[in-house]
Amino acid sequence: MAIDIRTLATANLVVQLVLIALILGAVYLARRGRIKRHCTIVRGAVVVQIIAILIVMLPSLLGYVANVPPIPFLYPELLIHHILGLVLIAIFIYVNLEVGHVIRPIVKRKDAMWAALGVWLVALALGIILYLTVYYT
Repeated sequence: MAIDIRTLATANLVVQLVLIALILGAVYLARRGRIKRHCTIVRGAVVVQIIAILIVMLPSLLGYVANVPPIPFLYPELLIHHILGLVLIAIFIYVNLEVGHVIRPIVKRKDAMWAALGVWLVALALGIILYLTVYYT
């Protein structure tokens, strides 16, 4: 039995909302000095995010690139959303390499992490707009 694309997209949206709730909880923990727990939550959330990207978002993007629907601004919004996702992954890799002393700091770690949160929130907001545009307009 095949899963309906709308059901898959809705499940992904729920996963994304749970992930951002976890990330906001991790921010709270970091501000309370519970850095190890913060790092564990963020790393787990990013792993789940990468899985969601590979299983749901990338195939969806490729499908839309191959067959762009006649929805105004959909294609640029999709590209911006996906680029933000890649930027988020790049920031995560940078922070982990810097924390592990594999590379020297380029920016302050806190600044990079706040940037990651901002990018994640903007990408999520744009993802919600895309979801509503594709499935409810």
